[in-house]
Amino acid sequence: MCFSRLILLSLLCFFGIEIKAQEKSIFQIEKIQSVDDRPLNNISLNFLGDASKMSINYEKQFLVAESFILTTKFGLGYNHEFRICLFGPCSSPLKYYLTIPHHFTANLGKRRSFFEFGLGGTRLYGETNDPYILYPIIGYRFLPLQSNKINFRLYFLPPPFEDGPLGHPDIYFFIVGGSLGISF
Repeated sequence: MCFSRLILLSLLCFFGIEIKAQEKSIFQIEKIQSVDDRPLNNISLNFLGDASKMSINYEKQFLVAESFILTTKFGLGYNHEFRICLFGPCSSPLKYYLTIPHHFTANLGKRRSFFEFGLGGTRLYGETNDPYILYPIIGYRFLPLQSNKINFRLYFLPPPFEDGPLGHPDIYFFIVGGSLGISF
């Protein structure tokens, strides 16, 4: 009889300690996870924007505070010559350009949604007199809280009007873009 009471008392103490360990609510656990365990790297595919028709990019994020993240990006993409051929096909083939987009942005937000603003640039390789484009970036970014999850961003690039309304004399500068990637 004494032995069964000892076992019962031990079980109650054990479960009491287990219940005590679960004091934090699920919201608090998620909040801690959003700051400490957020993935800070991603690989993404950009569509339009960054003076590229398409580019693949690596991005590194630096968590400054729970609601403030700095990002740097470096990529490789392509674009081609902008031209309009009226009354039939153009006489010469299109010129293609290798693009190397990069940016530095600040992101303000909560948990997964962030407002992005910063400065970007693209280096063009090909036949051009203006091989570098510098532009501001304004956008929205969705960042996951766990690794191996999808991230995306939509952004607006006010064009550098010194080269005309298209932003560059040789290529069409897309003023909007989107990005889809995976965080790790």
